Amino acid sequence: MNYSNILANYVAETNYENIPTATIEWAKKVMLDTLSCAVAGFTMAPEECEWIDTVVKEMGGVAEATVWKTGMKTSGMNAALANATMIHTVDFDDTHLDSVSHLGAAILAVAMAVGEKEKSSGKEVITAFILGFEVAARVGNAVNKFGRTHYKYWHPTATMGTIGAAIVAAKLMKLTAKGVEQAMGLGVDQAMGFRYCIDKGDYSKSLHPGFAAMRGVLSAHIIKAGGNGPEGLLEFETGFCNAMANPPRMECLTEELGKKYYIMTDSLKFFPTIHCSHTGIEAMLNIVAKYNVKHCEITNIDIRVTELAKGQGMTFDPQTTLAARLSIPYSVATAAVKGRLTLKDFDEESLANQDVRALMKKITIDSEPKFNETYPKGLVSQVKVTTVSGQLYEELIIYPKGHPERPVTDKDMMDKYEFLSTITWDKSKSEQIKAAMLALDELTDVSTFVKAVVS
Repeated sequence: MNYSNILANYVAETNYENIPTATIEWAKKVMLDTLSCAVAGFTMAPEECEWIDTVVKEMGGVAEATVWKTGMKTSGMNAALANATMIHTVDFDDTHLDSVSHLGAAILAVAMAVGEKEKSSGKEVITAFILGFEVAARVGNAVNKFGRTHYKYWHPTATMGTIGAAIVAAKLMKLTAKGVEQAMGLGVDQAMGFRYCIDKGDYSKSLHPGFAAMRGVLSAHIIKAGGNGPEGLLEFETGFCNAMANPPRMECLTEELGKKYYIMTDSLKFFPTIHCSHTGIEAMLNIVAKYNVKHCEITNIDIRVTELAKGQGMTFDPQTTLAARLSIPYSVATAAVKGRLTLKDFDEESLANQDVRALMKKITIDSEPKFNETYPKGLVSQVKVTTVSGQLYEELIIYPKGHPERPVTDKDMMDKYEFLSTITWDKSKSEQIKAAMLALDELTDVSTFVKAVVS
């Protein structure tokens, strides 16, 4: 079956009016959540933002799109690179859990950069965002939902993000179905990024959605300029799906296409850490709150988690902020010591906290394969705390807050947005941008929204 062609035709033919209202409203909230992660990053990850901002400034480019942090005008490709990277600096952005992909960062950055360049309407930008997410999630499901063989080596945020970014750019550039397929093919051909960053916590993790965004825009530009690209590369014998999974589940690419929208299964984060740590953090916070357990009384913390990839989240000596965000032991120990876990708990002083470091040495952690069988959709953590008196406290959390099986309320989402956005903006601007994003489909030119963001 020509899966690539089916997806390309679907993208080319689908308009705002074809998408259910509930999907559109949810997508705008995901876009708002994603934007707020970048805004928090401006203040909480200034070095990381400055690095990419400096590079983009040196590269220059036609002044057609905006870097949100500084208001600098540059090429659409460069703006997408910078903004997507900044979104992911604080690791608070969404996760499509079935494919283990942070898709919002690359897709929103491309939607806004190309939308600004093309003077796209708000409806066109929302539609492209939804369709980019749809294709990326479907490809992610095909190679990573079952068995996680793709995740053994690859970082799906980078691989799926590139494919989704190419779709967004192609849609906003109004390419034909053939052009969409070829732009997607070029995106597929560049889709890469290793899991090393998950294990080590270096800057490449933040850069992955940035690179994905940049490559996606480049792919669509090449086709728009008259170039050509691969057709059928998803399903080709030596193509993406066969290379990236063993075996791929090709039916995921098109089943219920146009009836089911995978953005509705997106999961928002409520801790600024790797998603598989969230249930463990919550379990520990519950134990501390329920039983008034003091960290100095704890002799052992045993954690059992859903099996994802070997060593996932099991870093015991994080030396950087990002490495700490990717460490279940650090996150759980901090929750036990401080009775909270926020963005402020990942600075240099917090990383050196001797109480946290001492408690991390009392943690044992391992994956539990039976969780995958009993709770196939879960990100389960079972936390057992033993105290000096011999008392055992236990807590089991199956789904993190924000999981499709444990959906958030509008208040949860808006509270998170306000918290993140007001780290950098004042309350008035935060409210202004929230109202503008939630009414984005009323704009005839999305540039109006971008100007408000950087004003």
